[in-house]
Amino acid sequence: MKRAFFALFVVVVVALPAFAQRNEGFFMRDAVGVKSYAAAPRLAERAAMVPAVVLPESASTMPEAIAAIQAWNRGGHEPMRNGFRRMLPDVIDMRLSSAIAAKTAITSWGRGVVEQTARGTIVWSTVVRVDKADRLRLHLENASLPDGATLWVYAPGHEPTAFGKELMDDKGGLWTPSVVGDTIYLDVEVPAANAASSFTIREVLELLHPSLTGVIQPNDSPTCLVDATCVTSATFDVIANARKAISHLEFVTPQGGAVCSGGLLNDINNTGTPYLLTANHCFQNQTVASTIEAYFDFTTTSCNGSFNGANAPHTNGATFLAGSSNSDFTFIRLNSVPAGRYFLGWDSRTSVVGAGVKLHRISHPVPADTIFPQMYSNTTVNATTGTCTNYPRPNFLYSDQGQGGVYGGSSGSPVLIAGGYVVGQLLGSCGPDPSAGCDARNSTVDGAFSQSYSSISSFLQGNPAQPTVCTQDATTLCLSSGRFAVTSTWRTNDGASGAGQAVRLTSDTGYFTFFSATNVEAVVKVLNACGLNQKYWVFAGGLTNVNVVITVRDTQNGTVKTYTNPANTAFQPIQDTNAFATCP
Repeated sequence: MKRAFFALFVVVVVALPAFAQRNEGFFMRDAVGVKSYAAAPRLAERAAMVPAVVLPESASTMPEAIAAIQAWNRGGHEPMRNGFRRMLPDVIDMRLSSAIAAKTAITSWGRGVVEQTARGTIVWSTVVRVDKADRLRLHLENASLPDGATLWVYAPGHEPTAFGKELMDDKGGLWTPSVVGDTIYLDVEVPAANAASSFTIREVLELLHPSLTGVIQPNDSPTCLVDATCVTSATFDVIANARKAISHLEFVTPQGGAVCSGGLLNDINNTGTPYLLTANHCFQNQTVASTIEAYFDFTTTSCNGSFNGANAPHTNGATFLAGSSNSDFTFIRLNSVPAGRYFLGWDSRTSVVGAGVKLHRISHPVPADTIFPQMYSNTTVNATTGTCTNYPRPNFLYSDQGQGGVYGGSSGSPVLIAGGYVVGQLLGSCGPDPSAGCDARNSTVDGAFSQSYSSISSFLQGNPAQPTVCTQDATTLCLSSGRFAVTSTWRTNDGASGAGQAVRLTSDTGYFTFFSATNVEAVVKVLNACGLNQKYWVFAGGLTNVNVVITVRDTQNGTVKTYTNPANTAFQPIQDTNAFATCP
């Protein structure tokens, strides 16, 4: 029987883990990585500044953008979208220097206002309005900020959110945290003695109210969803702990805003490092990871009670550590997490997910007109049901619906066995009507943790910084004087796949062949640019349109970056001059 699937993603092949094990969960009372900041200057607000830019209501001026999001979500595509990027008609250019310190009064400057403070700093501030917007984020491009710079965003009458350079991505950009409403203020404070700073604001992300993004599928009703607050240990023994580990994720993709779910993972030394597991089809690189907003404790006030996601504690920014479409996982380290978190245990043995094993999940589905708070579901492993194209066992787990269901927004949520051990994360549904999350005819499909473990074991084992040696072999290039191990995988539309065959040309450069030794498919260069921008650079080019994944690993500290060329797409040149901030 032909089986449908709600999302199409590329698949690569990686080696199986060299060993497997189980690790217990861990509760941490204190917050991790949370910084203290001074009160926001609120300069533009105090100066009653007229918005530098005003955009008209999207519902009346660009209804096609809203319709496109609805069509995407209605089609069951992932990740679910919740907003779009809007270009500003007038660019905001911010340029500061120490010479501005002479301006002691509030002065108009660069489509904003500027002022010197009594504590030896310079503050620049601006405001943007998008009529009738639900939430907003600003994009700061080509950002250059000095050490000690602090930024704040806020809506009128709301508490400001402070942040710094840690939210800058690998391309020199920065998406601010989101604010509620149609007006967003931005304050930037820099030391007067080291004020040189600049960025450009060309676009804003408008996040839509969920009533405009979610569409109930035909012949489906999300009545099967189960409020996780209602679930007791009689149903899932560690439900109370699991609720403290699951996060609703919002992030910015090239197409706009998107949502998924994720969960914190514990390492064997119980360090409280905020590792988080989600799905690779949600995002696959540092550029998107830097935009993460992770919401915790987004729950109902009581069983089937009221809820308000705006009240949930949340953090911003993350470091991309590893990921693969092989088992559809993305593994990141959040910049911070609020107090009272639980870090989930895990089990990488295939034997623990045999036929008939019950799987438990908490996720944040978006089936219709709202982003739901934590919802519980369970399924039972089915080892014989048919698989969907490109999602074979053992890379993926198939299970039959029991209680509850999953929808858009649930993607990436960890799936657990009794005791609270992670054994995978949600890819989606497979069956006759996969976008209908309450249709029991569908199978639930999870990427298998046993297949992801080898790529993240060094982090979970507590020794990601332990240096290794790059060994040049048939599939591995050792570049930049042997420090970086570079491998590649490929996959064609007919399901054929394999590892690229490596040929080293110089100490910095090599190439890969896929189908024959005389057919060059991809060329890679890794350069030591520590003397220029304190980074190692990665350049690559391809002579192919098949699915290609290039993985580059810094053997001195285990940092990994992956670059993916989608199937049926001409290979786009890679010029990543911010690839590895691991100098020297």
